[in-house]
Amino acid sequence: MKKLLFSLLILSTGLVSCKKFLDTVPTDNLLPEEYYDSEAKLLNALAGVYYPLATPSMYGNFLNSDFNISDEAFYQRSAQTTGVPVYNFDYSENTVAALWQQCYVGIERANMLIANIKVAKIDEAKRAPILGEALFLRGYYYFLLASNFGDVPLKIVPTNSPAAEDVQVPRTPVKEVYAQILADMTKAEGLASKISDIGFAGRVGKTTVQGILARVCLTMAGAPLKDEAKYADAKTWALKVRESGEHRLNPSYKQLFVNMHQDLYDIKESMWEVEFKGNGADGFGSNGRVGNLGGIQMQVATGIGLKIGYCYGFLHTTARLFNLFSPGDLRRDWNLAQFNYITSYSDRYYYNYYTAAQVYNRDAAKFRREAYVLDNKNQNTTPINYPLLRYSDVLLMLAEAENQINGPTQLAYDAINEVRRRAYGIDPGTAGATVSVVNNINLATAGNTGYLTTLNNIPVTLTGGGGTGATAEATVSTSTGKVTAIAVLNPGRGYTSVPTVNIGTQWTSNTDYAANTQVFNGNNVYTVTTAGKSTATAPVQTSGASSAAVTGAVFTWAGARATATATIATSTVDLGGLDKISFQQAIEDERSRELCFESLRKGDLVRWGKWVSTMNAVGAEIRSGAGTTFSYGGLAGSNVVPKHVLFPIPAAEITVNKAATQNPGW
Repeated sequence: MKKLLFSLLILSTGLVSCKKFLDTVPTDNLLPEEYYDSEAKLLNALAGVYYPLATPSMYGNFLNSDFNISDEAFYQRSAQTTGVPVYNFDYSENTVAALWQQCYVGIERANMLIANIKVAKIDEAKRAPILGEALFLRGYYYFLLASNFGDVPLKIVPTNSPAAEDVQVPRTPVKEVYAQILADMTKAEGLASKISDIGFAGRVGKTTVQGILARVCLTMAGAPLKDEAKYADAKTWALKVRESGEHRLNPSYKQLFVNMHQDLYDIKESMWEVEFKGNGADGFGSNGRVGNLGGIQMQVATGIGLKIGYCYGFLHTTARLFNLFSPGDLRRDWNLAQFNYITSYSDRYYYNYYTAAQVYNRDAAKFRREAYVLDNKNQNTTPINYPLLRYSDVLLMLAEAENQINGPTQLAYDAINEVRRRAYGIDPGTAGATVSVVNNINLATAGNTGYLTTLNNIPVTLTGGGGTGATAEATVSTSTGKVTAIAVLNPGRGYTSVPTVNIGTQWTSNTDYAANTQVFNGNNVYTVTTAGKSTATAPVQTSGASSAAVTGAVFTWAGARATATATIATSTVDLGGLDKISFQQAIEDERSRELCFESLRKGDLVRWGKWVSTMNAVGAEIRSGAGTTFSYGGLAGSNVVPKHVLFPIPAAEITVNKAATQNPGW
């Protein structure tokens, strides 16, 4: 699936990555235009325009980790007191400078390709999408610059020489930069291929251009430009995507992301992805750190850690995000890890499930290394793709734009409710549904002794209650032999009363039991100490071992069975009856539930004019509510001040480009 783009990248980067090649004496010279004299060379150049997106300075690392701090996540390192993750840095910050630099690398490569697009003698039908993608990417890089830095130098022709005067470029007002972004992307929309013709999400198709144009227009409609006429344009572009017939939601939110981990493109929903490939072992491919920096922490580099994949777990959820999810919303436990890994086992993955109170323990788990299939997992690189545009985002943008223009019309409700129905596992065409689910399971204080510490993740069975489908699993402490937490793995559907909860495996007659397994009967837990087939007589003793002559297998009393009680809850799926302000808040909350950790939240909060106030509030919430273990997580929110709406113009730019000025406060 990734062959085309990455074979081109290997060719396009090989000339600058092999020291031995560079040490050789050239036998001839190529004029610049000779780099563009065939379709293959144009595609090579296009791959080079895409490539900055995959660098560590962008989505290969910092944009999906350190720069992803918002009201959704805090940086899970108490010693981190400086840098972008805690909003304590200055204009010399290297990671900010690297983002600036890579955007301009992409822009310069796009400028070169656009300037030489006519050199190759090829069919115009083949030339058009290459030009369209180059124009779009130039616009996208400028969009990243404008939304992160404000006024920036605008340059749409190639650099002819490294002369000093060529780098003395004043910052262009952000309104003019956005005008160029719109011009580039609008022209690109008429040239780009259909995504169904491209066949994978690593290259930009027509509907992707339309979707990103909707994002650009929504950004322009909000702060700081507040060009509210752009809401109509955002609606127009989002409607084009919807009416194209090219896209639909994957029925399973979880499976959508599993596909991204496994190189299975779902172009119906995942419209544009930054591609990563391989584990770096062969020196080829393009390796990112998606799921390695933010993901479920696993800092064991051997044994089970190698099977799962090393992860630093830098991003932990906030209670604010956790509490946005209603009972039955299946996105919560995929996005926010229910567990950490138990590393003392080697035969398979075992999970230490969190209790209901351990909200701040939860890793940002949308990208998790155990979900992909590559063997010999590299400690610091992954091949997991990173989404830049999904169809659900387009639907939510459509709903927001329509609400801003006309209030919450049926069009707006249809768009947001389609996203919500998928979140609860309901067909998008099913209107007016509610879900009654198993919400959580609470351990009783009595009993709960004698569980084997060599076993873990024991089954939990739910019966009755009028519903179906609920499943759960329990964690056994490897030190105390007690059940410590129970996780609802599937909340099920249709529960009208509380189901009965049974922890562990119920003894049954006429069953072959292996030694060192455990069963319960009544309120007692038994360990099989001699293998055999059970008779019709169950073990009932409260000490010692049963008789093989009576029970078949020998069951030795281990302790008192753990018990628990489930709670159920009902959630209304479809929204309705809201006023314009309430619907806007519903959109803002839905975007967080649906799109968390996809590098969109800060931009959303900025355009809504809520960045500083929201970060200050969430910082205070963490400091007061996260306990002594995680109170440090409020540092970023507490540090945010108005200057942090934008990044500083990097010191490297200010030093070289004397025509550039600095952003306020920096």
